[in-house]
Amino acid sequence: MSLFATLTDLVKGCPRNIKRRLLRDILIILFVTSGAILAIVLVQGIKTQRDVSSSIIAKANIQVSTHFQSFADPLVNILKLLGKWGESGLLKVDNNALLATQFQALMEIQPTIHSISIADTKENDIQLSHINEDWIFHDFNNTRSTTSRWIGQSFTEEKILAAKRDNMTTTNWFRGAMLTPATEPFFMTDPYLQKSTGDVVITVSYHWSKRNVPNSDHVSAVSFTIHSLMFFIEELQITPNSRILLFEKNGDLLTKIKDNAVNSNPKDKHYISPQLLVNVASKLKASTPDTDRIISLKSGGKTWWLGLSQLHEGNKDVWVAVMIPEDDIFSDLHQQWIYFGLLVSSIFLVGIVMTIFLVRKYSHQLKDLPQQHIDSEGYETELAALIRAGESTTLEFKSTMRTNLKTGKTGKEIEIAWLKTVVGFMNSDGGILLIGVDDSGEILGTDGDNFASEDKCRLHFKNMLNTHIGAEFTRFIHLKIVSVKDKSILIVECERVRRAVFLSIGKQEDFFIRSGPSSIKLSMSQMIKYLGER
Repeated sequence: MSLFATLTDLVKGCPRNIKRRLLRDILIILFVTSGAILAIVLVQGIKTQRDVSSSIIAKANIQVSTHFQSFADPLVNILKLLGKWGESGLLKVDNNALLATQFQALMEIQPTIHSISIADTKENDIQLSHINEDWIFHDFNNTRSTTSRWIGQSFTEEKILAAKRDNMTTTNWFRGAMLTPATEPFFMTDPYLQKSTGDVVITVSYHWSKRNVPNSDHVSAVSFTIHSLMFFIEELQITPNSRILLFEKNGDLLTKIKDNAVNSNPKDKHYISPQLLVNVASKLKASTPDTDRIISLKSGGKTWWLGLSQLHEGNKDVWVAVMIPEDDIFSDLHQQWIYFGLLVSSIFLVGIVMTIFLVRKYSHQLKDLPQQHIDSEGYETELAALIRAGESTTLEFKSTMRTNLKTGKTGKEIEIAWLKTVVGFMNSDGGILLIGVDDSGEILGTDGDNFASEDKCRLHFKNMLNTHIGAEFTRFIHLKIVSVKDKSILIVECERVRRAVFLSIGKQEDFFIRSGPSSIKLSMSQMIKYLGER
């Protein structure tokens, strides 16, 4: 009994040797049960994986937002202070030395400030910037532009240039603050290049007016560099190898990727490939970036989980990309998956071994059960053994299907004889009918039936079943035509049927069962009793 033969039987769907049938059924149960368990665990595992990733990314976005708030709050406080000073008249816009002293003091208190500016409606703009170790003071007005170094309490190296205003430097944040509704007192620009310092900055500005002084609108502004913002944000460590990057809405990367660039080792866990950055940029370029769920990205054989969020609700151009490698989240879970897979495989193998052991242990008892199937491979050996054993409750020989060998003519009684056998098998324990073998076991073949072809023989067989037994029962009857010693033999394999099967002859219906090597007809009362005890 081979597992291959059992699987072959399963594919063909024909009646089986009881041992193979039992082995097949138990293996099917093992396969289905194991498959169901694995499917449930897999589906739940994928859901858990996404839920865990979503939770971590969501918490990371909240952390970034909170962290940025701690970066922005001091700047806002400085703006509020400048506004209060301006409203009360403490900011002397005509005294550059005093303004430089005040601005320097505020910037030393809050080192993340790159520059402080004040502008009025006449387009006068005063700015103090901290570049490396130098303090640079810029004074812009309609007639000239002055740039000088501020050291201690005085200006040195003053440069007077023709008035040349960078509209992006002043007009953008000035007009933005002037047009901001009172319910949103602060205005934040998109990143831009501050030509006076050469740095990419974001400016936060605030609109104020001197008390009791008409037409005294001013805007104070503080600027911080993208570099200082990123340095501050990178203090966050969500997972050991997570990365937090800043992008513009158009997909341009604002962050200078430290200890990465494109020249670092791709095998490094910190490495971010150019293709991964392109994939993130493509997500941002969408008309509405997906901020409600996490995104799975693959690059360089690694899977990253990506979460996108706006840096600040007042700035729709700067986006935060939180990227966490899958290994950081699921390294322990993957190890558990391996253990679980090994456990399920071990249980499945043990189940197969136990199944084979039980089938073999009880094989001597299973031999007593009726045989209903002959293998297509090696059928000659099985046929020879059956013929030698002779007719029994589950085996019968018929010389022909339709021809009376004594008269040489077809006879209805010949056809009814083998049909009785088929019905008797189906109402009992099943069995095999061999047509082309006489009662003594001699192989005669089917030449006496004079069928023009094998197809004609099959068609006649099928018509007889449909007419006298019923088309609904043909699925329990299987015909094979084999050749033994150059003679054709019909093998009719009959399965046991749970409901009653009748032989119809004209308007009469008879119920047959097997009793020893013959088929006997039961009366109505005998049939009812038989079916009740079956």
